[in-house]
Amino acid sequence: MSKDKAGNTFDLGLFKRLMRYTRPYRLTFIGVAFAAISLSVFSSVRPILLKYTIDDYVLSKDSHGLLMFVIYMTIVLFLEVISQLSFIYYANWLGQSVIQDIRVKLFKHMLSFRMKYFDSSSVGILVTRAVSDIERIAAIFSDGLFMIVSDLLKMIVVAGVMLYFDWQLSLIVFAVLPLMLYATK
Repeated sequence: MSKDKAGNTFDLGLFKRLMRYTRPYRLTFIGVAFAAISLSVFSSVRPILLKYTIDDYVLSKDSHGLLMFVIYMTIVLFLEVISQLSFIYYANWLGQSVIQDIRVKLFKHMLSFRMKYFDSSSVGILVTRAVSDIERIAAIFSDGLFMIVSDLLKMIVVAGVMLYFDWQLSLIVFAVLPLMLYATK
């Protein structure tokens, strides 16, 4: 368990237990991972194509080559949009399916309680546990987890491409990043 400054605790064991609910949706989970990977690749290919278009065809005024690279860029942009759409749709679908399974299990569990438990427990606490806490879990699955992984993957791919094209300039850019992170904190 690690605790951050805000007092929120990240429990790896609890996270693993939550991830068990994705097992029935393994194919969708793999599809979301594939969409995240393809999204990071397509978002990095587009600037590379733009670089070659300007360097090789705009400066030399080669209209045929320029047209071909514009078509390539259009295809890559279309594939990036399809990847983004499928990533968002299936990540949200997976999150909502997992939350539905958790809610059904929780409801069945609550129905198994003896009536004496309901007499001695506050209804407000039960409703809070059944609704609010599950909504927090839903927000983690729908918005947080998959988006963070996708954005980190994009940053890693972009950093790799930057290092491949000009490692010296990339190191200069990376040297400024800690200052930017501190300034935005």
